Amino acid sequence: MVSVFVSYVLFIWIKYGIQKSISESYYVLQKEKKGFLFILFTWLFAFPAMILGDSYLMTLAGGGIVFVGAAAAMHKFPTRAVHMIGAVGGMILACLAMIVQYHMWYMTVGVAVLILLSLLLDKKHFMWWAELIIFTAISIVLGISIF
Repeated sequence: MVSVFVSYVLFIWIKYGIQKSISESYYVLQKEKKGFLFILFTWLFAFPAMILGDSYLMTLAGGGIVFVGAAAAMHKFPTRAVHMIGAVGGMILACLAMIVQYHMWYMTVGVAVLILLSLLLDKKHFMWWAELIIFTAISIVLGISIF
């Protein structure tokens, strides 16, 4: 799960540069007929998170991320609605799981502070940084919870 996340983000970052969001990487990949890599990334991160999470809220958060991959073409109607509900819902549910089920409220506070900082420092790529922050937090929380 973590290796998929790190590998995908580094690949996109090195080959195409920082995007407006991780989801935007679907479109740069699609130009080369490789959009399926975005779908694989989301699913190979989300399904293990759902299993490892051993938590109702984290399972739902992972489900949101699965919807993000299933509705990868977020610039089209109606997939945009599915994509955005999955993305925002997944982030919110993951933060709630950190607070309620893992008792790591400080991780959610850290996520909020870092996301606010990214908004102040880089508005153009704000969503890219926000997604990296929440994916990293999910990885850390799940790593701590299984050991």
